Amino acid sequence: MAPAFDETDRCSEFSYDGDEDATPDSFSLTKLEEAREVITRSTVYFDDEPFDIVARVAAPGFPKDKVESEIATIQYIASHTDIPVPRVYGFNSDNSNPVGMEYMILEKISGVSASDVWDTLPLELKQVTVSEVADYIIQLFRLRFEVGGSLYRGPEKKEFVGPIVATPFYRALDGVVRFAQPVDRNITLYRGPFQNASAYLRSFLDAELRLVEDRRHHILKHELDGNEEVLERGIRVLKKAVQLSLVYPGNLCVSEPLTSPGRPFSLRMDDFRLSNMMIDRESGHITGVIDFEGATVAPLWECAYMPRWLQDPGEWDATHEGGSAEDRKILRNLFLKKIEKHDRTGEWIPALERGRPFREFTNILSFNLGVWADQEEWVDERMEWTKTHPHIAFPST
Repeated sequence: MAPAFDETDRCSEFSYDGDEDATPDSFSLTKLEEAREVITRSTVYFDDEPFDIVARVAAPGFPKDKVESEIATIQYIASHTDIPVPRVYGFNSDNSNPVGMEYMILEKISGVSASDVWDTLPLELKQVTVSEVADYIIQLFRLRFEVGGSLYRGPEKKEFVGPIVATPFYRALDGVVRFAQPVDRNITLYRGPFQNASAYLRSFLDAELRLVEDRRHHILKHELDGNEEVLERGIRVLKKAVQLSLVYPGNLCVSEPLTSPGRPFSLRMDDFRLSNMMIDRESGHITGVIDFEGATVAPLWECAYMPRWLQDPGEWDATHEGGSAEDRKILRNLFLKKIEKHDRTGEWIPALERGRPFREFTNILSFNLGVWADQEEWVDERMEWTKTHPHIAFPST
């Protein structure tokens, strides 16, 4: 969803792939620059040193409260952990503001993106980075909540968990708009907050079923090539998956006994991606973690994950970035050693191992109906498993 810049009118547009029927969303670069200038003039320099700031806008493809949640998450992490995050200098979550879109103005973190230098970074410096990532992930894991969803700030700046900002509640995913017109607001009913893991899982499925109900003709024509059989099979599988979400993980946390059994949720970032970490290229130390739009309050087994760039390249949840399999193995072993050192409760590694099959479930929750239509065997296997193994994860593939 990269904005296109036009020097003549100082206006930028969000043009989405496949969004030929809709007028591009636009915002005023002039007004955004004016807002940035106001913030710069009104903010006292820290330690009498100039500072750099960065302005970001939220495309309308995101839910309305995306900016408010991201700001609340940054501020919560800043006040409850030692994780380096950017300072928030200002934001506006009202789309009717002069800029024309929600925006935030943040501190610009020094350093370089880890993804830009990882391939050439010496192994000993990568080890510094990975050690700090392990520490940060444990710090997030220690944060506990009674319900799931996304973070917001209420009166007197007190944080609370509210509706989740995640797929399938985006109008556009990876720059591709699914529907030219905004979806029925009724799907917001499924955004939580969630009282247990089952409610967290089924919300995504319920939302897709509602979208199919509201946009049946569009989905049939544009996603399924008019194939009614696939449509009906997809609906059937989605309904089975809803039942699976009720009996599969239930309200059970994968590590027992818990130190805080009444607070089965923690804070999960949308992966510690290399591109979301700024590092000092000379020392490997992390100078800041950025981009919190995918952070959610999720079940513990969803929060105990190994960054995908540390996974063996052959794993289903690995990414192409991360370097050679040999280097990843060395770094992965270091990561787990550091996790054991920092995790005083001993809950994280059991949650990682026993929660893997549950994370496989969440990994496919953002699929649309056409993909679910091909998942009937996958769902049936797990439904059969739960008859004799209630709340126990299906053997991981």
